[in-house]
Amino acid sequence: MYSFIRRQMLIANPPVADKVESPLRFGLLGTSWIAVTAVINTAKSHPEVVVAAVASRDASRGEAYARKHQIKTVYSGADGYQKLLEDPNIDAIYNALPNSMHFEWTIRALEAGKHVLLEKPCADTAAEARVLFDLADKKGLVLLEGYGYTFYPAVHRVKEIVDSGELGKIKSIHTEFCLPKGVVPKGDIREKYELGGGATMDLGVYTIDALRYITSSNPVEITHASAIRHPGDAQNDRAMTAAYAFPESITADTLADIQEPGWGPFGLIPHMIKNSITIKLEGGEIYHYGLTLPHLFHSIKIRPTRGKERVEKAYTFKDRDLGEFWWTSYRYQLEAFVNRLRGRQPHAWVSAEDSVTQMEWVEETYRKSGLPVRPASSFNFKAESALGA
Repeated sequence: MYSFIRRQMLIANPPVADKVESPLRFGLLGTSWIAVTAVINTAKSHPEVVVAAVASRDASRGEAYARKHQIKTVYSGADGYQKLLEDPNIDAIYNALPNSMHFEWTIRALEAGKHVLLEKPCADTAAEARVLFDLADKKGLVLLEGYGYTFYPAVHRVKEIVDSGELGKIKSIHTEFCLPKGVVPKGDIREKYELGGGATMDLGVYTIDALRYITSSNPVEITHASAIRHPGDAQNDRAMTAAYAFPESITADTLADIQEPGWGPFGLIPHMIKNSITIKLEGGEIYHYGLTLPHLFHSIKIRPTRGKERVEKAYTFKDRDLGEFWWTSYRYQLEAFVNRLRGRQPHAWVSAEDSVTQMEWVEETYRKSGLPVRPASSFNFKAESALGA
């Protein structure tokens, strides 16, 4: 219990590292809550990173956000985002704008010569994802899609156990990520199709990605997909269940729900957050709870068919000198991003091909369910490039 409390305290108030002479200077697009967790707090403990500026279309909101988080420079107004990108003192951009804005503002950031840490999903379509990563490659810039959990020790340990053959070959996998009704506020961007919302885009991307990560492969077929449509937007999925066939006869299914109804009388009792992966193998089962936010709490239960169940936790890597017990998945992610940008080898990475392929399977899941793929951006990249030439 002491360890848990201390970890949470250090996550909320990480120690501030002495900064190197020329740190990587981040600019934030928007005043999102996730930027606080993913960059602002994590940058405090990184000696090579400072958050130097934030852009907000709302001047008062931008100023308040900057004061609260001690960010020196604020760009605001209709051209605030662009002013941030044009700032020669900014090296990298964190883009956590609504999904529908990822494509345009990542393109603009790359065209301005900035490296980009981009919140998942990287775009609304696979075609857009391909354009983004092709441009980053052409410009010689680092672009990383932020699947933070893949940088954390816990899921690496799960995969290590699977790959060791201790429990034999994989037979089936189940992943789920569900939020109790009320966690996502009414009118939230995740409930709006035109903004790239939906359970699959918000939570389902994790459940699909985890299948691909654990199996080190891609599905060969989606055998089933069924959506519960959002009552306020029939094109949007409140929940999605899907089943996939993988190589070597592995079957897999996923569940994502951004408004899971409660249980008991009139559904008034909320469920706990569901956030897990269950892997059934020839010789037993692995159950990992806390898949996507493992730094808050997680457990890895290994249940051999013959033998005693054991429980493991992995808040640090045992086989390398990297990280602290209180580092979040976002802190590990930032470490990898900076290492790649500085020409050092990151301990983990989400490749361009991986990001593009991931969006292809998200699209196919929507098609199989009968729902439309999220709308492509109206931003005309070719026209913008011609104007800027």
